[in-house]
Amino acid sequence: MRVRNTFELPDLDNLIKRHGILSNKVVVISIIGKSSLNSLGLKVKSIGRIFPTTNHKSNECYIRGSYDEEHEVLYLHLYSLLDTDVLIEKLIDDSTASEDFLAMNDKVKSSFCRHMLFLIYLSHIVILSHPNTSFDTNYIQYFKALDVLSKKLQEKIWDSLSEVGDLSSGWVNHGRPCTPRIIFHFERRNTLNKVSIKKLEHNLEDKIYHILKKTRIITTTGNSLFAIPLNDEFVYISEQPPKDNLSEAMKGLIQDCQPGGAMQVEAPFSSQPYLEKDFIKFLLVHIEQAKTKGFDDTVSSSRHPPAYFELPKLSDWIKAMKCLYELILKEEVSMAALCTDTRFSDQRCLKVLPLAVARYQEGLAPHYAKVEHEARLAVALGLFRAQARGPKYPQYELKLEMECQAHWENGRQQCEAASMTGNPCKLPKHPSDQEHISGFIYKSVCDCGKKIGPRDDPYTAIQANYIFYQQIAKECHCSKLERIEFPIFEPSIKEYKEATLNETEEPMSVLSDADRSVQLSPEVEKNLERQPSTTEYLPGMLTLNSPSGLLPVFSSWSLVCLGASSLYSHNVGLPEAYHPGFLNATNYLLPWDVTVGSKSKKAWPAINKFGNRARRGRSTSTIPQTVKVFIGMEYECSLGHRFMLSAPDRILKAAPGSIVKDTGHKIAECDMPLYYPCSCRPGKIAQLMRLHVVTPKAPVYCTLNPKIQPTAGSPIFISTTNGPTKLTQSAYWVMRLPFAYVADKEHFKQNMTGKLLQGAFGVIEAD
Repeated sequence: MRVRNTFELPDLDNLIKRHGILSNKVVVISIIGKSSLNSLGLKVKSIGRIFPTTNHKSNECYIRGSYDEEHEVLYLHLYSLLDTDVLIEKLIDDSTASEDFLAMNDKVKSSFCRHMLFLIYLSHIVILSHPNTSFDTNYIQYFKALDVLSKKLQEKIWDSLSEVGDLSSGWVNHGRPCTPRIIFHFERRNTLNKVSIKKLEHNLEDKIYHILKKTRIITTTGNSLFAIPLNDEFVYISEQPPKDNLSEAMKGLIQDCQPGGAMQVEAPFSSQPYLEKDFIKFLLVHIEQAKTKGFDDTVSSSRHPPAYFELPKLSDWIKAMKCLYELILKEEVSMAALCTDTRFSDQRCLKVLPLAVARYQEGLAPHYAKVEHEARLAVALGLFRAQARGPKYPQYELKLEMECQAHWENGRQQCEAASMTGNPCKLPKHPSDQEHISGFIYKSVCDCGKKIGPRDDPYTAIQANYIFYQQIAKECHCSKLERIEFPIFEPSIKEYKEATLNETEEPMSVLSDADRSVQLSPEVEKNLERQPSTTEYLPGMLTLNSPSGLLPVFSSWSLVCLGASSLYSHNVGLPEAYHPGFLNATNYLLPWDVTVGSKSKKAWPAINKFGNRARRGRSTSTIPQTVKVFIGMEYECSLGHRFMLSAPDRILKAAPGSIVKDTGHKIAECDMPLYYPCSCRPGKIAQLMRLHVVTPKAPVYCTLNPKIQPTAGSPIFISTTNGPTKLTQSAYWVMRLPFAYVADKEHFKQNMTGKLLQGAFGVIEAD
């Protein structure tokens, strides 16, 4: 066999370039089926050796061809994942590792089936090869699917071929040059004599014909996909069993290396003469019949006209091949008739999907939060996962998630905007400028501590730190008490606006760079400080990082005087009538003894050693004086419970019938926690809300200068930029701290690392 011009469909450039062969009338032979391991995907060794043994493509199916110019025969060889070697190379590829096996199998069968149909419409002889001597009945499913697909594409094939010039009308009307003849090639696994092989071939012919006839794959009407020869043999069993090429080559190499040895190379890896029983001789009988009188295998009586048969020119065949290639092979569509497992999976998932959706929607509220949506979706997915099966499961699982998501987003979403305490809004989803309601009601105490009232869960800093206390002050006498007001923004124009802050912005100064090099006294620097802006206000609350000259629109702090210092008795503590809500034996302030120098009493002048000649000097020394200040750190939980701390890690607890023995040194000279567990119930957290100070009658001033850091690394919040606030003498003062801490629109939620820095209380000598 002299072979030239190998190619791969649809690229036939090498074949077209050869002049003088396009006008030849050719017999087209296609080789399909399966191959065993280590056969390099080649089927029918006697013919397969003419095809190149290069690496296989990543495609699931592809066709290589070779033209025998001597006999004018065109061979087409189909490589698919039904070939063991091709399948192994495909599985080694990482891109298929995550693909479902059944889904991949459906693609393999569909692709193989479409390529079979393509070859059947272009061939005169189809060789079906199988690696053993039993007929694979799975081909019945393929043949039935081919019949369905052929009828579906028949009109499109007619229309496409009619647009191709130079094709005969018979070819166009039938859609193909002839009804191809099918030949079965089997490889023998065991050793048999020639008589047994021939007997086995005849038995296989009878069985195959009976199966194809009963399943109506072949008919006598001329409309079959292919035909079986009526009077010629169509089953061939190879005498040589398949061999492992690698092991045979190694054996030959070892034998050749021995003295006097020579490696014997056998077909198809050599050009040795054919054996007595050879498939080429078997095939030449059918080729000669095709060249002389053609095939008429579908007619069994004179009632039917002769079957159409044509040997096309190579040029016409190439045109028809390109036309059918675009029509049949370009469209990657799975064939439902072959996808049994996929169809079962599809029907099963389609049945379970409504049940899972109904489980998700069972007992739903008119609107609900994302947490509820995710919990119900997990239940629905669990039900679906328990009953759905097969390769369609991921697709329908995604569909279930999308349906549940769409049901939730169709007017059933909850607003979920977080309040200052972290609770979501319970209203349906609405614009952010509308009021939010979380449904939580807390108990809080007024500025002076006399009135406990309910408060809604705040969503803004002004609601948390200002509006509530203004409203409850109307029900309490603290609105009439003496106050020290903290500076706030006072606009001078109607079009005032919020200041835009830069994270790297430093506090502003009225001094130029040249002036900063001059050392100024503190009094001069104080006078040169920037005046508060009257056109821009500070977003959020005052911190040490806030630019100078910007003030908030409201004060988050309050400082009220309850009255004279005599209101507090250390023997009685804070009376329940004026300070309700305190836990038992925690309503006491702590004495804080502070030593200060006093200029009210002059020390005796020192005696001069020169006696009466010495002039009496004016004394400038002072006598240290100790004053007693009562201070307290009040904590308040959301249930309205209040208590004092005697140390950073201990709640104040007075023994029954005795006074408090603790002092205020620990709370005055240490960092105090901003949040502390309340003993009313496990897990309840109280927040530092008030600083109590009972000032003495001595000529000193008590000061308050709280600096609060709500979380580690956060800005330090202050009440004013004017330094410590002086309190009047012999009075009872209460400073109410912010309920929420917001700096430049950043809200710092409850965090157990928050603290009040030491130095909040101070005592200075009066001028």
